[in-house]
Amino acid sequence: MNAKLTALEKNQTWSIVNHPSNCSVIGCKWVYKLKHKADGTIERHKACLVAKGFTQLEGMDFHDTFAPVAKLASIRFILVVAAAQNWKLVQLDVNNAFLHGELDEVIYMDIPPGMVNSKPGQVCLLHKSLYGLRQASRQWYAQLSSFLLLHGFKQSHADHSLFIHNNHDDITILLVYVDDIIVTGNNPQNINHITQLLDQRFKLKNLGDLTYFLGFEIARNKDGINLSQRKYTIDLLIDTGL
Repeated sequence: MNAKLTALEKNQTWSIVNHPSNCSVIGCKWVYKLKHKADGTIERHKACLVAKGFTQLEGMDFHDTFAPVAKLASIRFILVVAAAQNWKLVQLDVNNAFLHGELDEVIYMDIPPGMVNSKPGQVCLLHKSLYGLRQASRQWYAQLSSFLLLHGFKQSHADHSLFIHNNHDDITILLVYVDDIIVTGNNPQNINHITQLLDQRFKLKNLGDLTYFLGFEIARNKDGINLSQRKYTIDLLIDTGL
């Protein structure tokens, strides 16, 4: 929780202001989660501050909320091409992705539980989006897509989460699913270059070779790529008690 609050303050997510008498204030709460590896072991403990977006008023606190995510067909397409061409597949995970989105609306939120505040009756004036806000995913996608377009990527008309960079004979393909990113291409130097640019702008974890993505366990050998949904299936069985 302390690490998350530090990241929020460093990101200048909000300003502490006096409670305005004529504006509504949305609540917030902490959500705790265990993040697991593909083999089921615990990778890390997570604490996430979530805004109670269900109290937001349409037309006042938010407008558009839609943001595209990668289609399953696009994921399969990238894996097929990478296997056929023997391209490297790299997985990236953006830290605190939604916190990078700039808000267009004026939104006030309660002081987070556990945060020490000297003056009573004050609230947070949000400058950047927060998990739980209706427009959070849209604002994050707008930041990421504009960054990629600025650096020479072109957006696929078939799937707006698919970005392609062509430079003579070099090609780099990037696929986005919220804060998970797959990068592949025929030049490893270009993959490293865009990874460094993304890290400088958004701060991310380079998870190395693609091994687990959206419930798919991905194993690679000299013959190609093998997909398995063993962990995903077991999790379903456990959740349903079957």
